[in-house]
Amino acid sequence: MARQSGLSVPRAVTASRRRSLLLRIEEHGLPAVLDAIERIGRSRFCRGENDRGWRADLDFLCQPKSFVSILEGKYDDRPLQQSQSPPRPQSPSTKRHHDIHARLKRELYGEPDDQFAGQTVDLAAGDFRSH
Repeated sequence: MARQSGLSVPRAVTASRRRSLLLRIEEHGLPAVLDAIERIGRSRFCRGENDRGWRADLDFLCQPKSFVSILEGKYDDRPLQQSQSPPRPQSPSTKRHHDIHARLKRELYGEPDDQFAGQTVDLAAGDFRSH
């Protein structure tokens, strides 16, 4: 998998690596270890397609915390088209901020007129300021 995915191929299985790998097999079972290896191979992030160019290796796989994160899908690819997700609702404070901003713009610059490109001036008000 490492060679096919462009990851570094382990050259030596040291006593520490062997012990860590056997512990993962003992804790989670061989099918889970094989699943984790496959997930790393399918993950763009684990293959180095990230902002640092970091790539997963055997030591990463064997770390208890990393192993669980891999199994839980933390490194699985996400859909690229996030625009299909429903829009997040605005918080009340954000909505209030936008409402206040719009009101200030109306008071400072007046309402835009559909017929004219400029500001609307209320001539009946007598003070001839923009409204």
